[in-house]
Amino acid sequence: MYSAEFRRDAVAMLSTSTLAEAAASTGASPSTLRRWASRSDLEDRPRSGRPPIQETADRVVEALVATAGARISGRDYSTRALAEATGLSQSIVARSVRALTLPVTEVDGDRELILAASGFPLVLLGFRRVVADGDDNEGPAVPPRRIQRRVAGITAALRTAGVQRWAQRFDSEHRQVSTDELLALLDGDEDFLVFDPLGEVPHALSDSAGARVTVCADFDEFAELLKSRLGECQDIPGSLLDLLAARVRHGLEGVLWRESVPAEPQRSSMTSDSMEISSWLPKETRSITEHLAIALREEIIDSGYEPGDRINPRLLSRRMQVPRASVDAALRRMVDDKLLDGSRGGARIPLITTVDVLDLYAARMAIGEVVLRSLALRPQRYLVPVQLALRQVEASAPTRSGIDVEDADLHFQQELARASGLRESARAFESLTLRLRLFISVLQLDYSPASDRIVSDDRAMFRALSRGDAKSAIEVWRGKVDNAVRHMAGLLGRRRFDQELWTQLTRSLG
Repeated sequence: MYSAEFRRDAVAMLSTSTLAEAAASTGASPSTLRRWASRSDLEDRPRSGRPPIQETADRVVEALVATAGARISGRDYSTRALAEATGLSQSIVARSVRALTLPVTEVDGDRELILAASGFPLVLLGFRRVVADGDDNEGPAVPPRRIQRRVAGITAALRTAGVQRWAQRFDSEHRQVSTDELLALLDGDEDFLVFDPLGEVPHALSDSAGARVTVCADFDEFAELLKSRLGECQDIPGSLLDLLAARVRHGLEGVLWRESVPAEPQRSSMTSDSMEISSWLPKETRSITEHLAIALREEIIDSGYEPGDRINPRLLSRRMQVPRASVDAALRRMVDDKLLDGSRGGARIPLITTVDVLDLYAARMAIGEVVLRSLALRPQRYLVPVQLALRQVEASAPTRSGIDVEDADLHFQQELARASGLRESARAFESLTLRLRLFISVLQLDYSPASDRIVSDDRAMFRALSRGDAKSAIEVWRGKVDNAVRHMAGLLGRRRFDQELWTQLTRSLG
C-alpha cells in the first residue's frame, strides 16, 4: 500500500516528467498517477468494504469457549460449529481459536496437571512429570487435538474472567481468598507456574525452589508459558474445565482443583440397589474390577472420549491409583459385556451409529411395555420403591443438572423393571440401561432442558400404574422413548433420522 508521502512525491514528479517517466520511476501505473493527480487530498482514506472484526470475534469466541467446559472437545465446539453459532466466517473463528491455544504439533505429553487454584491476585497451576512404566509405549494418553482444544478452553476462561486486568485492581475489595492459603499450595516436588501481577510471591520462596516455581507478572507471558506447559500434559481433565466454566462469570475467585483420586465411586443409579441383578455388579460386595467399571463412566465424560477412541489403561491406573492389572481386568469385563469394543485390540469406545441408537431404544421400548403390563397387575405395595425413585426425579429437576436428571430418571425406570417381578426382563432391561448410559456419556447428552418433561412423564406413568391402567402407562412410555431416541439420533449428525425403520421396529402389533 502506498503511503501519503509517496503519493505526494509521485504527483510532484509529474511537474517535471512525463506520465510514462513518472510511472517507470515510481512503479505506479499511469492510471493510478492520473487518479492521484486529480485528487485534492492525498492522505489515506478509509478503506471500503467490510470493517475489521477480528478483535470483536476474538471476544465472542473466547466467551463461548470459556463456558464450554469438557464439551470443548466435541463437535459442538469445532470452528465450523462456532462459525454457524456466531454468524462469523470459519476463517475468522479459526484465527480466534488459534490465538487461544498452540499448534497440535507442539502437543507432546509427558506431564500431568495436578493443581489449579486462583483468587485475586494469584493464579497457580501445578504439574508433575510422568514416570514411564517401562513395560510398554502407548503414546499420548488422549489424541493431541483434544489437548489442543482444552488448552483453548483454559486460556479463554482466564481471559473471559478478566484475569489479565488483575494488576489494575490495586489490591482493593476484590481480595476474597487468603493469599497465604494459596501460597501454601506451593509445596512438594512438583513444578508450579504462578501469575503474580502484584509481586506477592515471596522472593525467598521462589529462590529456594529454584526452577520449580516460575512466577510471571505479565499476563501475556504467563498465558504463553501456560499454553506450553499444558501442551506437555498427557491429558487435561474435563472436571477442571467444567469447574472453570462454572466459575468464569465470578472472576475465577476461589477456584481450587486438585488431581482427583477417588477412593470410592460416586453413588449414582448404577450403584443403587436396583442394579444388584447385574451380571457384573455382584449382590454382596463389589471387587475393584466392578468399582473401576463403574468409575469408567465418569472417566469417559471427564476425558472427553469419543466413539472409536482407544481407552488408555495406563492413564486410568495412574489416576485411580490402582494396579494396572485391575484396570485391564475391568476393561476386559466391559468388553465381554459389549459395553466397550475390543475388536481392534485393546478396549475402545464403541462406534455409535443411528441404527445402534434405534436398535437400543426399540428393545427398551418393547421390554418396557412388558414390564409395565406386569407391574399394573401387581399389588400396590410393589410400587413403594418406584414412588421413592419418582421423588428423586422430582428433587433433581429443579437443580437443572443434566447428569442428576439423567441418573434419577434411569433409576426410576430400573425400579419399574425390578418391581415388575419379571426377573429376566429386568435383567435384560438393565443390560440395555448400562449400554444407554455409555451412549449418553460418549455423546455428552444434556437432559437439563427436558427436566420438566421427564418429571411430567414419570408422574403420569406412576399415576396410571397406581390405577392399574397399563394402557395409559404404556402410551406415556412410548412417547417418552420416542422423544429420547430422536434427540440422541439427531446428535450423531451423520444421516437423517430413519423414520420408516423406527416405525417398523416399534409399531404395535396388537
